[in-house]
Amino acid sequence: MKLKRFLLRYYPPGIILEYEQSDGAVKSKSIDLLDLRPDSDIGGLVDEIIASEPLVTESKAPQVTKLIAKLQQKLSQCQDRQFYLFKVLRAHILPLTNVAFNKSGSCFITGSYDRTCKVWSSQSGEELHTLEGHKNVVYAIGFNNPYGDKIATGSFDKTCRVS
Repeated sequence: MKLKRFLLRYYPPGIILEYEQSDGAVKSKSIDLLDLRPDSDIGGLVDEIIASEPLVTESKAPQVTKLIAKLQQKLSQCQDRQFYLFKVLRAHILPLTNVAFNKSGSCFITGSYDRTCKVWSSQSGEELHTLEGHKNVVYAIGFNNPYGDKIATGSFDKTCRVS
């Protein structure tokens, strides 16, 4: 087995090892760093990884150290962020099945058991459009990223609609 590259995973924190087997097949292996904290000892962690993972050798220690430092930096940034309830929207008659934001986050859509899909403004919480036409529950919704100018809905009525 030969290590090809490292991939960084921010959530949950970890490092993915991409390696090539002797038959040429490319595989990946995950090293979870679930206990990583902004004040964790990077050197000790790198030593543990080298001891437990045969793909990671001493020569790769500087790269692994950089990756763990990046993860720690990201973890410390997230602790400053406080989430709070912005607004509660109740416009559907029946429960929701799905929620999806467009790429920019300026609007979002909701699908419901009431057979409708609604488009909302993220800033104001105002309902922008109601999409109707399905004969059963709307269970799948999505924007056409990266543009976000169309919406696709899927329903238990065995139809998909693009608006």
